[in-house]
Amino acid sequence: MIAEVRDKVEKFLQETIKAEGIRIVMIEKADGGWVAEAEVAEMSQYLASINPEYRVFEKERYIVKLNALLEVSSYKRAGDGEDEQEG
Repeated sequence: MIAEVRDKVEKFLQETIKAEGIRIVMIEKADGGWVAEAEVAEMSQYLASINPEYRVFEKERYIVKLNALLEVSSYKRAGDGEDEQEG
């Protein structure tokens, strides 16, 4: 089951935020579903807006929640506590 959760989370992050590199660092069962944490390499949008030829990547952490049917119910960027985005 954990392998299926990993695959769903990776596919979701690739499609949603166009992640180039994904490393799952945590998966746990919670409240009848699953919670996963992933480290993701994202292209710097700021630098790309300055010059599209810049290909600088930043490492971000995301928390993805899935229900019992392995459907993504929420996700958020997990910052240092001040910059969390939920979708």
